[in-house]
Amino acid sequence: MAMVQGFFYPRTSSGRASLIPAPPWQYSGDLLTVEYRTDPARVAELLPEPLGLAEEDPGAVALIWADWQSCSSSREELLDPVRSQYKEAFVVVRCSYQGRTYSRCVYIWVDKDFAVARGIHQGYPKKLGSIWQTRPHPFAHAAPQIGAGGTFGATLAAGDRRLAEAVLTLTGESQTNGFVNGHPMAHHRVLPNIAKDGGATRSSHRFFPKG
Repeated sequence: MAMVQGFFYPRTSSGRASLIPAPPWQYSGDLLTVEYRTDPARVAELLPEPLGLAEEDPGAVALIWADWQSCSSSREELLDPVRSQYKEAFVVVRCSYQGRTYSRCVYIWVDKDFAVARGIHQGYPKKLGSIWQTRPHPFAHAAPQIGAGGTFGATLAAGDRRLAEAVLTLTGESQTNGFVNGHPMAHHRVLPNIAKDGGATRSSHRFFPKG
């Protein structure tokens, strides 16, 4: 019998076929964040036990676009960019657990399979989508600048359907970070039982605050 290895599937004798390498994982990227408020009851619909609404600003939501470059500690993915670059759009709400405020990702789309696998391992509910955002560049001929007057667009689609779009114009430098996605993350990892038990499928839940 062969000894197989690898952090994730597929596992092979060398381990190099694994969809994602072992952590730690490093990230660099450009993010566009749209923060708004909605009915707290709609946020509550997305919070499983033992989570509850945040005591402060329970209806706050952030919709975030990200253009990422990522790698493992070896940094070898940076020399093969198809393995390191991907785009992402995700929805974050605020919630509470044992009297502390957390951020929770309730929806998220990415455009690469390795990003889906990495997210499922971490407890992010990732799905495939089509994500685009305007990229800044120091040469302004065909790119906005990160400064007052810079205008950026972003779109999100999945299953051939447009889900969200935004246009943002910068007015100046912010004195604070975003107020929705600035807390430790509270996620569930759901691992359905592979075997039937009396005709029902059981799921195990792990809740873990990050940060």
